Amino acid sequence: MDFNTIITAIGTVGFPIVACIAMGWFFAKVNDNYRNDIKEINATHKEEVKAMTDAINANTLVIQKLCDSLDDITKGEKS
Repeated sequence: MDFNTIITAIGTVGFPIVACIAMGWFFAKVNDNYRNDIKEINATHKEEVKAMTDAINANTLVIQKLCDSLDDITKGEKS
């Protein structure tokens, strides 16, 4: 949109109408950018949570093996 078109629109419908249209367009652009940013953040967060879940599951298995080993050792001492 060029400057002459804006001046013509202001002269035809008035400054408040043109300002409202401009603010609506600006809000729509900002909202679209915000939504795209949120989608990217959610995708990254999903990957991070998956990695943490895998790490927690691996740690759970190791702890279970340690507990089993300790149980075997304490049962051997009681006999």
